[in-house]
Amino acid sequence: MSEPDPPPSCCFDEWAEHNAKRARSKETVAPITSALLAALEAEGLEGRTILDVGCGSGDLALAALAHGAVRARGVDLGSGAIEHARALARERGFEDRAVFEVADGSVAELPATDVVVLNRVVCCYRDAQGLLENTLGAAGSVYALSAPVDRGLPGLMNRIVVAVSNVWYAIRRSKFRGFRVFVHDLADIDARVRAAGFAPRIHGRRRFVWQLVVYART
Repeated sequence: MSEPDPPPSCCFDEWAEHNAKRARSKETVAPITSALLAALEAEGLEGRTILDVGCGSGDLALAALAHGAVRARGVDLGSGAIEHARALARERGFEDRAVFEVADGSVAELPATDVVVLNRVVCCYRDAQGLLENTLGAAGSVYALSAPVDRGLPGLMNRIVVAVSNVWYAIRRSKFRGFRVFVHDLADIDARVRAAGFAPRIHGRRRFVWQLVVYART
């Protein structure tokens, strides 16, 4: 059954503020984001538009502009995250080519875009079907995502970490307001992306527990 509501935006602003501070000294903050940027550049960013769903502080979208993309758009559930992304765009000199707005990527009307990216976003949705369908519909040439590995020893580690994290979120319900994280079946996600007309071009892992895949339209 699909999740009737988007994930609570309780903590996205706090995480985005932390990442925005680190983005003042690094192009991209997280190792998986750096790896995803490199994979996107290898697939081709030059002259393309990019949509970053769940953009947080905007570091991936803005780095894509620095690596050849012509325009970038980012959406996020947290209004504070969007403010940080806009501020970072001004600081990096991309204010005229980057648009950031508050929106839920699973239901918002998304513009047709060459490259659509979901970086560490799928794991925030109980049922990712709506998110996948809506974002795949906007992707023109490239579709990329990163998510927790779901199988083998890394998958076991992720499930343990997620279980402990969700207990913590439940204990501090006044702050996290029902927020949870999930480890999804990546084979199922892959099948859905392929069914939409994309084929995997680049696979990678970072920090043992994160998987990234870049798909190209066939």
